[in-house]
Amino acid sequence: MLAHWRTVALAGLGLLASSCKGVTWAQVAQKAGTVVNDSAAAKKERASCEKLDVEPTVTEEYAIGSAMAIHWVQGGGGLMAPTDGAKGTGVHDLHEYLNVVGKNLGAQSARPTLEWTFGVLNDDKNFNAVSTPGAYVFVTRKLLSELGNESQLAGVLAHEIAHVVLKHSIKQYNAAKVSLCKTAVTMEAGIPGSGGLIASTDSGGNLDLDGDSALLGSLTEKVIEFAESGNDKEQEYEADLLAAKMMLSAGYDPDEYIVLLRKTTDGSRLGSRHPNKADREKRLVAFLNGLKPSQGEFAELSLQGLRSPPLKPELVAALKSPSRGVAKDGK
Repeated sequence: MLAHWRTVALAGLGLLASSCKGVTWAQVAQKAGTVVNDSAAAKKERASCEKLDVEPTVTEEYAIGSAMAIHWVQGGGGLMAPTDGAKGTGVHDLHEYLNVVGKNLGAQSARPTLEWTFGVLNDDKNFNAVSTPGAYVFVTRKLLSELGNESQLAGVLAHEIAHVVLKHSIKQYNAAKVSLCKTAVTMEAGIPGSGGLIASTDSGGNLDLDGDSALLGSLTEKVIEFAESGNDKEQEYEADLLAAKMMLSAGYDPDEYIVLLRKTTDGSRLGSRHPNKADREKRLVAFLNGLKPSQGEFAELSLQGLRSPPLKPELVAALKSPSRGVAKDGK
């Protein structure tokens, strides 16, 4: 799904890490008012930054995922929190319902032991959903208001779960680590926490983000920059197909996910990196048709007995009522 919320880009640093044809580090540094260290030792250190492209520990994944989740909540109008209402009231029931559906799908995934957490953003303008490492998934009120049944809800949650399972945002996180490391080595930019980042290239590449808030802050800004550029087409196709598999495993009709895709809009700021909905639908239809067994063959995923139950009334009721949400300043 698309992310509509923008952050203020890192002044200079975000640009310094990008590779532009015909632009040297010295030219970039001159514009930024910093000094390039282009010595042989610095070049060797820049190369060693690639060692940061490693699988993060689970603790590291939860740390960066939690920080990213705070960003999405802040940019998405705040969170419809269950504390807005006591048990038995609309908002609490909505939260509970979302987590029941989501956790059931997460249990069908290849990472069932993650602490899957689902929430609703108070954004009633954008039809959107996002996810982060560490299994945080958010959907907007706008998206929920346009769902026709529970299978469509399952479809959007399964798509975001698939991004987490396929570790698409982990790839963005690793790219952010390498990029920030190279920037810190090359420029006298004083990036908060960069000392620990560079040092970790000699100790396996994993980071203690819980113990280094400065580094966590720098990496969060950088990975959000990458995340807001979107997943590429193949990653979106991968997530669509895995979402359909999870829906089938949970007994939901994946045809309803195709109906949901038709409600999305093309031509977003993600441009050509994001596939258009017609291509996504074409691939999903081909995938589902390929699951139909020939006579006498055993189907790996059954297409029989699938369901598309109506949305629970509490979801509709909660969306119609105003919600204060949580504070958005993160303090």
